[in-house]
Amino acid sequence: MPNPLKYCKHEGEYSWIEYDARGIPLCKVCDKCKEAKLSTYRPEVLTDPQYDLMGETLEPEPEI
Repeated sequence: MPNPLKYCKHEGEYSWIEYDARGIPLCKVCDKCKEAKLSTYRPEVLTDPQYDLMGETLEPEPEI
């Protein structure tokens, strides 16, 4: 059964964007759904800025 908090709409709740350890935005969360949503990421993504990308590539920052 899917976790209903995965689709939280943050109604009546203060919400914010959670970032990984490198400062990359991951998802929008509130106090009700933060734990459920962040549990879908590998733990090292949240705590270790040197985490292995496991085949992922990062796009370069756009020049302003």
